[in-house]
Amino acid sequence: MVEPVRKRAVFFIGGYDPKTPDAFFERFRRDLSRSGELWNLVSSTQRADNEPARDIGTLAIRTTSADAGWETRTDFTFFSLDTIVLADFARPPPVRLWRYLVAFADFVASGTAGRFFIHAWRFGLYFLYPFAVVLACLLLGAVAAAGAWRWLGPFALALGVAVFALTLGLAGRRWSIAHLMDLWSFSRDHMREQRPEADALLHRFAEAIRDRVAEETYDEVLLVGHSTGGMIMLEVASLYAALDTPSRPGTATLVLTLGSTALKAGYHPAAVRFRERVGRLAQDRRLGWVEVQCLTDVINFYKTDPLAEMGLRSNRTEPFPIVRTIKIRSMLQADTYRRVRRRLFRVHYQYVFANTKPYWYDFFQIVCGPVPLTERAQHALVGSPAARVTAS
Repeated sequence: MVEPVRKRAVFFIGGYDPKTPDAFFERFRRDLSRSGELWNLVSSTQRADNEPARDIGTLAIRTTSADAGWETRTDFTFFSLDTIVLADFARPPPVRLWRYLVAFADFVASGTAGRFFIHAWRFGLYFLYPFAVVLACLLLGAVAAAGAWRWLGPFALALGVAVFALTLGLAGRRWSIAHLMDLWSFSRDHMREQRPEADALLHRFAEAIRDRVAEETYDEVLLVGHSTGGMIMLEVASLYAALDTPSRPGTATLVLTLGSTALKAGYHPAAVRFRERVGRLAQDRRLGWVEVQCLTDVINFYKTDPLAEMGLRSNRTEPFPIVRTIKIRSMLQADTYRRVRRRLFRVHYQYVFANTKPYWYDFFQIVCGPVPLTERAQHALVGSPAARVTAS
């Protein structure tokens, strides 16, 4: 029998998205309600911010099960990258394009893009996707200029530039190309230590974790990162561990990375600071790490050990990280799966959306249920089985 988690702290960083705590919690509450319908649970939520801020927000959650007789309280803190993302979005289009092309050339010239294709070829195609669209828009501009040269002469070049800018702008809005260009620019700049405001924010997140854990007694502390947030949360966890004692005696503290893209930095030869931080985390036995990957999701490094891929080693006898793979087909009803399976970003976000079928991986069971994460991951537990936890 395993003691249930009665009180948990969750700290969450999502991907490179312009999302405030208010916006995130609005969607979170909707999916929490859907999850409750699936598992026959009742959850209540209340904002618990001492000082509401744009980049940090906390939601107090109380989840109960009348059937199994347990109650778990969760303090869920959302760390927002909104200010950084919006600042990047505000750059003039030519600047955004130039910074992206520099980043693209960097990943290719350093050999990092080649490693994408060797270890996760579908992620490699995802890396090429925005560049291919830029090239297609450039080709359209060139065709327009060539076709108009007979009538406009050198002025046809201006037409070509206009067609290129127009089609790229449309693609940026329709297929998130501008967003992806900024994502790769940010990733390149951050791992090369050229975004001091981002690093300052990571230190602030680490300090916020320390302060909240010092104020309360928790059975479990989860440091969760999704997508690019998986890369960032590894750094935050390392910074947090370096501050003071990461948790009180008896508290399990774990990093949980979901559909992580951390290896886009881990593979890059210039990301020295990033690997040093992950390396320190690997040697700190006070924290565990669970990595969740998925074949259906293009935007992750499926069936890789991220620590080994970075050339790092752990001093532990137990696995670090615990790498688990999931099947989104098994998490969703057939009609829902058919509707979303070809939508690149919708599949990528399923890690943090509510399931519509019972399955061992369930974000809201992990966040709000009584089963410890390590127990759930190691034994692929579905729901909150009474055989595995002692009722409160």
